[in-house]
Amino acid sequence: MKTENAPLRCRTGRPTGRRNAFTLIELLVVIIIIAILAALLLPALAAAKARGQNMKCLSNLHQLTIGWISYTLDNTDRLAQNVASDVGSVDAGAIYSTTGLEATCQPGQEWASWVLGDANNLNVNLITHGLIYAYVGNYLVYKCPSDTKLTTNNSSGLPSLRSYSMNSWMNGVPPWQNNIITKGDQALFLKLTEINVMSTAMALVFIEENPASINDGYWVQNLDQPTEWVDDPAIYHDKAGAMSFADGHGQIRQWTDKHILAGEFNSYMGFAADTTSPDLGWVQARVTVPQ
Repeated sequence: MKTENAPLRCRTGRPTGRRNAFTLIELLVVIIIIAILAALLLPALAAAKARGQNMKCLSNLHQLTIGWISYTLDNTDRLAQNVASDVGSVDAGAIYSTTGLEATCQPGQEWASWVLGDANNLNVNLITHGLIYAYVGNYLVYKCPSDTKLTTNNSSGLPSLRSYSMNSWMNGVPPWQNNIITKGDQALFLKLTEINVMSTAMALVFIEENPASINDGYWVQNLDQPTEWVDDPAIYHDKAGAMSFADGHGQIRQWTDKHILAGEFNSYMGFAADTTSPDLGWVQARVTVPQ
């Protein structure tokens, strides 16, 4: 009598001769491949991050400029004041004062400004009580994402709140005497329509300022000094700096002046420009016009 074969059972063991782990050589090959891929990808990731920061910075500048333009629409075409003062007051009591102007820095008063006080001060009210803030609505817009500066007037070393300053020829109000703004041979723009003499696309409004020199929101260049910087720009974007213009557009310019690239500054006394670079002439053609 035939008997049926017993059903086949699956074997649970590994076939004879099959390896259970990688060899040392195989592990080394995998590690080398990962290292090569990382070396290829990291520069691309860094470049992508930089491009993202560039776009965010230009977006910030665009929003600030639109806020600056919007202010003129509610103020009979008059530009927001740009006061050259480190005094920052948001009420009748000063944060600090050396000029006695502490009670006159509020919006609507004589020394009100697009932004108040010193960029080293961490009081966000210095931004939110500025003349254009109501049209901007976000204090984070005042800071370039590539700006890693830490404040110098507090022990905590917290990041500063502002990276940008405004062209001093845009309704600039210096509180000191015998200064370059009062020479009368360069146009001081008080109204938005006055900028048409040089075209709004050419007229510089906001610019990243050297983190070592940024204080108030007032950024100066003087056409009477064609070989000398007064204030200098920042180089947050791989030896380049961002800025915006009165028509609302922004750009990032690659700087070549060796003094700018070295981060030199000399307060309001200025410093010599690199005569082999076109940078200073390019900037001076965009801050104001002779008159």
